[in-house]
Amino acid sequence: MTLSAFWLIALSIFLHVGWNLISKKSKPTAAFYLLTSVTSFLLYVPCVFFAGIDWGALGGRFWCFLLLSIASEILYFIGLFKTYRSADISLAYPMVRALPVLLVAAVTSFFGIGKALNLWAVVGIFIVFAGCLMMPLQKFSDFSWRNYMTPVLGYMILAACGTTGYTVFDGMLIPQILAHTSRSQLAATGAFISLLELGITTGLSIYVFSMKSERESFRQLFLRSWTPHVCGIFSSSAYILVVLAMPLVSNVSYVQAFRQMSLPLGVAAGIFILKEKCPPVRLAGVGAIVAGLVIAALK
Repeated sequence: MTLSAFWLIALSIFLHVGWNLISKKSKPTAAFYLLTSVTSFLLYVPCVFFAGIDWGALGGRFWCFLLLSIASEILYFIGLFKTYRSADISLAYPMVRALPVLLVAAVTSFFGIGKALNLWAVVGIFIVFAGCLMMPLQKFSDFSWRNYMTPVLGYMILAACGTTGYTVFDGMLIPQILAHTSRSQLAATGAFISLLELGITTGLSIYVFSMKSERESFRQLFLRSWTPHVCGIFSSSAYILVVLAMPLVSNVSYVQAFRQMSLPLGVAAGIFILKEKCPPVRLAGVGAIVAGLVIAALK
């Protein structure tokens, strides 16, 4: 990994943790993430006109997968705002980041998408699963199925399912975008982000303006709060930085492994900035998740 790649990924990590921390402190609503998506769209929409993409050549399958990715993103944001209104970030952030690893592996294996998992990847995924089981507990002796049958865990799973969906679909969409651009990878990626954010904005608008509480939240935030706009800049920029780092490493798995440092940083932010209580079993769970993700990414 080059020094440039290191700093790009490190900045991406801090931006990702930062926008999640701001979200948690803001007690987000769907209206909050609607404004976040609007900001991301406006930030990257110029790329649509400068990416040199032949949109007509992409075909119906591309647009179908794009709609499915957008739907997955909307589910993710709905699950995320409900999660952050109910759970500490030291619990929610690692779980929402780690659960999709299990779900993506299950989906891709079942449908035969991509390469088959090797032994070390399977070992890493099982370690991640063990870490996820520890996260909701207050102490090791609390292990019981009843501790997992809670609404907040359902919200986390909803967010994780959304992440799984857009991860799988984006993995098939981005190569098509890059294959139909006559210009830079960065411009093409920005154009793709703008399309996603336009769809997310449309879907969340329907959700927000159909609910009285969300309409009120929108009125309170629109042109009155800077936080959703900062989240929009941070979240989309974090994604772009990862894309920029990938050509600078000898193996993209190093990027995926290094990105897992966001998990302990997210937990640390909850403990030291938001003053959340974090029992030893949760710290052990985070350690297991990070170790499992690194093993799965590097092997």
